Parts: sequence; structure tokens; C-alpha cells
Amino acid sequence: MPTLTITSDKPVVVIPVNEYEDLMDRLEIISDTQLLHDLREARKDYAEGKTISMEQLLSEF
Repeated sequence: MPTLTITSDKPVVVIPVNEYEDLMDRLEIISDTQLLHDLREARKDYAEGKTISMEQLLSEF
């Protein structure tokens, strides 16, 4: 098993790369106010049953 040695006077956090990437993705989403608004609206629409089938969606394109 690899050994990691850190000498620092500040706190250090070590996390797996995939968790770091997930955190960066989430940060990007919450930093985008329009995207966050759109996601909230989509969740609200879904909760209210305002959905269409995949067939309906595909027929529009």
C-alpha cells in the first residue's frame, strides 16, 4: 500500500479523485444560478406530474 507523508502547519484533506471530481461538478452547478433555477423548476414540474413520455419527446424532434 502506498504511503503518503505530509508536513504542513495547515490542515490537509485527502480524498479519492472521483470524490474530488464530484465536488467540483457540484460546485460548478451551484455556482450557475440559471442552471440551479432550471433544476429547481424541473424538479417542481416532475413533482406536479408535468412530464411527457419519451415517445412524445422524440416525436417533437
